[in-house]
Amino acid sequence: MRRITRGVAALCVACAAVAPALAAQGGPPPRVRDPFPPGGIERRAMVEQQLREAFARTVKERLALTDEQVTRLQEVNRRFADERIGLMREEFRLRRELRRALATGDSTRGTTGTAALLDGVLDIQRRRLDVQQREQQALAEFLTPEQRARYLALQDQLRRRVQARLDSTRGARPPGARGGGPPF
Repeated sequence: MRRITRGVAALCVACAAVAPALAAQGGPPPRVRDPFPPGGIERRAMVEQQLREAFARTVKERLALTDEQVTRLQEVNRRFADERIGLMREEFRLRRELRRALATGDSTRGTTGTAALLDGVLDIQRRRLDVQQREQQALAEFLTPEQRARYLALQDQLRRRVQARLDSTRGARPPGARGGGPPF
């Protein structure tokens, strides 16, 4: 997920500049792989659940957590999960609209509409960082800074595993691979 959010502004601006030029050449609109097909969020949640139990064991072991810390960690995760899922859904919706507008050369939306979509994606990224900051404050109540740093690294590893499993189940290519298209 982090790979998708990195450099989104630069990618969007570049694609916004290239898509109309390609459409003006009279060729078909560029083929853009949809990284979030219908049901993608639900499928992702299922994959995450499959990995969650193994992840919990790994976290407890590598962070040397007590049972009480594990319980509190689970509570913090639950507290922020709904907000994260809501942000993810909104971001998927905005990115789908942005891809559609760029792929079809939708001039009815206009520059201001595309700018609003970009602003929406960036706003969601800011809100996601706010959630992460609040989560870190909650974790600081019972984890040491070293445990929190290790936990962040483990979360990143989990996200990459989930994405890899999703990609393998749908035969997706990594972003930037031939025929893949922009990651939005």
